[in-house]
Amino acid sequence: MNKNILLFLLLPLWAWAQLPTQTTTSGLGNNRPQFGNEKDLTVEGEKPPITDYLIISQDRDTTFVDTTLTMAKDYKYNYLRRDDFELMPFHNIGRPYNSLGRNFDFDLLSPRMGARARHFNYIEIEDVLDYHVPTPLTELYFKTVVNQGQQLDALFTTNVSPGLNFSLSYKGLRSAGNYVNTLTSTGNFKFTTNYVSKNQRYRLRLHTVFQDNSNQENGGLDPESLEGFVTGNEDLQDRGRLEPNLTDATSFLEGKRYYLNHDYEIIGDKDSTSYYSARIYNTAFYEDKLYRFEESTASNSFLGDSYVSSSLRDQTDLEQGAIEAGITYDHYILGYFKAGIVRQEYNYGYNRT
Repeated sequence: MNKNILLFLLLPLWAWAQLPTQTTTSGLGNNRPQFGNEKDLTVEGEKPPITDYLIISQDRDTTFVDTTLTMAKDYKYNYLRRDDFELMPFHNIGRPYNSLGRNFDFDLLSPRMGARARHFNYIEIEDVLDYHVPTPLTELYFKTVVNQGQQLDALFTTNVSPGLNFSLSYKGLRSAGNYVNTLTSTGNFKFTTNYVSKNQRYRLRLHTVFQDNSNQENGGLDPESLEGFVTGNEDLQDRGRLEPNLTDATSFLEGKRYYLNHDYEIIGDKDSTSYYSARIYNTAFYEDKLYRFEESTASNSFLGDSYVSSSLRDQTDLEQGAIEAGITYDHYILGYFKAGIVRQEYNYGYNRT
């Protein structure tokens, strides 16, 4: 049984105070974090409260860094960094999961890449978080893996000024696994920036993400090894000696995305009893991803007859981009409304007949 080593640091790197206590609210439409003026910086030498370290979702729901030690944190101490209650993992870290629940996305307007089993660790637009912190913040996650390798998730974020924040993060994994040809190697790099003007009217957020996911594929155990493993053959107790169906096959998922979202408040007011705001907004993104399967020698006995006998390379490409513009209206009684137009293009297919 592998020993798990927890290194989870939420630690300011240096005493660089930048903004005062902030108020936060929650909700899709009525959330508008209030950031202080530069003249109201925290007092030198005074440690800011943890509630000043804000985490902002794509829906602008705002929470703050949670440093409590609870059982919920233990459930999130895994490769996905979230509770995987409905997911049944494979034999090695970083591989697909069997989903035991079903989530429906009715807002999807374009086709997605078919290799969804490889997307459990893929950072989508809605997975990107922004930050607003009074001092630089670092978060490190480390854990051992199966057989050989390590997994690491590192985040650094800071506010250059009270209204301008950026963050850098990298998540990497390399795990050999216990079976032949099951090596997993992944990398996720993310850069985010968000800006709010002094008068709170203009807001900007952008991010860039580069991701790759490589999995050796063994196709499971061949019939002889499977029978020996089930019957408890002493010669096959070492899982590294079991023969798989595939010995030189690998799958790749790679993607990059550039995203921009900004808006400007044309009318708005907020006091202790009421709130309303109308904003014009613009959103644009471009994403390019591919899924590729490679095999040095065709496994005709397992996968069927192949057109070529060696150097197999099947690749699917997806290019997608969109530009959206419109207006939003948020009222403390009427609710949240959004209207706009969007142009979206995608190119999805194979480079063959």
